[in-house]
Amino acid sequence: MEKSGQKLIVTQTTLPDIFVIRYAGVLSSDALYTYLWINVFYRDKNFDMKNLYDSAILSKQALDKALAELVANDLVIREGNSCRQTDIIAREVEEFISHEKAYAESLEAITGDVEQYKMLAESISNTFFQGKMSTPFYALIDKCLFEYKFESTVVYSMFQEGLDREIVKNIGKMRALALSWYEKGFTTSAALADRKEYEQQVKDVISMLGALSRQKFDGIDLDRIESWVRDLHCSKELIEYAYRANKFRSRILMSHVGDTLTAWTSAGITTVAEAARYEEEKSKENKRKYSRKKGRYNGSITGAEAGITVETKPASTTEKEDKPAFSDDDEGSYLDDILDIFGGNGDE
Repeated sequence: MEKSGQKLIVTQTTLPDIFVIRYAGVLSSDALYTYLWINVFYRDKNFDMKNLYDSAILSKQALDKALAELVANDLVIREGNSCRQTDIIAREVEEFISHEKAYAESLEAITGDVEQYKMLAESISNTFFQGKMSTPFYALIDKCLFEYKFESTVVYSMFQEGLDREIVKNIGKMRALALSWYEKGFTTSAALADRKEYEQQVKDVISMLGALSRQKFDGIDLDRIESWVRDLHCSKELIEYAYRANKFRSRILMSHVGDTLTAWTSAGITTVAEAARYEEEKSKENKRKYSRKKGRYNGSITGAEAGITVETKPASTTEKEDKPAFSDDDEGSYLDDILDIFGGNGDE
C-alpha cells in the first residue's frame, strides 16, 4: 500500500513547572503561543526573527510584540537578531540558593517569632499560588518584612491587592506595588486603614467632578485630584465648592480648581464656610480697587496711564524746521500770487 507521506505528530513537549506557576498566567495569549512554538521547534537552539516570520503563526507586528513581551519577562534572550530561550530552571535554582543564603543571614534581624514568619509565607503560598510559590516571591516577602518593615498583615494585604489587580503572579509588578506602599508609608495596619479611607475619598471626588464637568479624566487630572486629597487634605465638599467658584470661566479646567484650592490652603482655609468668606472678601476688595481706579481717572485714562506709548516727532533742531509754514513777511506775497492766478491785483 502506498503511503501518503504524512507524519504523525505524537511527540511530547515538556515545560518546567516553574513556567506554568510563574510565567504562564502573566503572558498575553500571543506571547504564550509564541513561547510554546519556540519551545517545540527551537528548544536549546538559537533562532532569529526570520524563523518566526516564516512560521506565520502570527502577523509580523504581533510576533514583534510577543517577542518583546517574552524578552521583558526574561523568558527569551535577544542579542541583535539572534534569540534563544532562557534556562528558567537554572535561574530558579540560582535564585533559590541566593534566597536561602540571604534568609539565613536575616534570621538575626527577625524580632518576632520565626514560626510566625514561616506561617505567613506558607499562607501566602497556599492562598495565592496553590502551594507552589516560586523563590522570587519568598524573597519579596523577606524584603517587605526586613527592609520595608511591613507588618505581617500588611504583607498579606499587599498580595490580596495584587490578586484584585490581577498582577499577583507578576513578580515585577508586585515588587513595584511593594515599593509604592513603602514610599507612601503603608507599612502598618493603621496606615493601611487610612489608605483605604483616603482612596475612597479620591474615588468620591472623581465621581463628583466627573458629574459636574461631564467628562472623563486623564492621568494628569487624576494625579491632580489625588494630590488635593493626599497633599492638601481637601474634603470633597471643599473641592466641589472650588469647582463652582470657577463658574465664571467659559471652560473650567482641573488646573483652575487646583489653583483655587492651593490659594485657599495657603490662606489656612479648610472648610466651605471659610472659603465662602474668603471669596466674598476677595470680591469686595476687587470692587474697591475698581472704584478707586475709576475715581482716579474720572472714568477715563490717558494712553500713557494705560501703558500705551505714542510715538512723537522729535523736536526741531534747525532754524528752518522751526519756521512756521507762513510767516508775516510771506503773507502779502502769497496773496498777490493768488490774485495773479485769477487775473487781478488789488492795486489795479
